[in-house]
Amino acid sequence: MIVSRPVQYTSDVAGYRRLFAALGLVALVEEADWSVYAAGDGRVALHRVEPGDPLDGLAALGFESDDLDAAANAFGDPARRFVADNGASGVAIAGELELVVLELAPGERRGTQGLRALGLWVSAHVDAAASVLERLGLRAEVRSDSGRWVQLVADAGLAAVHDGDVPAAQVSFEYEGDVDELAARVRAEGVDAHVVDESYGRTLLIPRPEGGEPIWINECQSDLYGYTAL
Repeated sequence: MIVSRPVQYTSDVAGYRRLFAALGLVALVEEADWSVYAAGDGRVALHRVEPGDPLDGLAALGFESDDLDAAANAFGDPARRFVADNGASGVAIAGELELVVLELAPGERRGTQGLRALGLWVSAHVDAAASVLERLGLRAEVRSDSGRWVQLVADAGLAAVHDGDVPAAQVSFEYEGDVDELAARVRAEGVDAHVVDESYGRTLLIPRPEGGEPIWINECQSDLYGYTAL
C-alpha cells in the first residue's frame, strides 16, 4: 500500500494547524516537530523548522508504505534506508527531488469526505517525473494533451506533475464536491479563501500562513476537454 503524504516545512505550525482544521483534516500524529493529518483520502504532514531556516515555507514529496522493501527495491542504488528522528523507518530516493517514503503511520480516522491530499511535483521533465512516481507504485489517471500535467493516484491520496523550470514540491488537494461550499466552510472557521475559474475547472485558493503561493484545492474535473483519462 502506498499513501500520498506530502510534507510542509514551516515555522508557523499553529497557523497550519488552524488551516488544516478549517479544511476538516484530522490529526493522526501531533507532536511539537512532526504532525500527520488525514484528509478524506491521503494524508499531509507538518515538519517544524526554525524561523529563517532555508526550508521554511517549502514542501517535499512524501509517502507512506506498508512495504518499504518494495519501495527500496524499485529504485536500487538511488534508494537509501534511514531511521527518522521519531524512530520511524524510511527510504529516501535520490533524484531531481528527493522522495521520502516512511512506514505507514497508524490510524484509521479520515477527514472531510471528498478532500484528497495531493503532492505536486513541479518539473521541466514531466514524463520522467511521472515515471518515477509510477515506479513507486502510483498509477497515472489523467494527462493533459499539452503534456504539461499528469495526475496520478496512490492507494490513498494523489500526486501530480506540472511543468516548470525550477524543481519544487507543493502541498495541494483535490475536492470531489462543490468548492464554493468548501470555501464557505473554511471562511466560517476564520480562514480566508476564494474560488477562481481556471481553464480546467474551479480552484479554491487559501493563503498560506507564511505568505507566498497559496494552497490550491482543485475541484475534481468533470470536463476533460484538453485532457485524456488513462
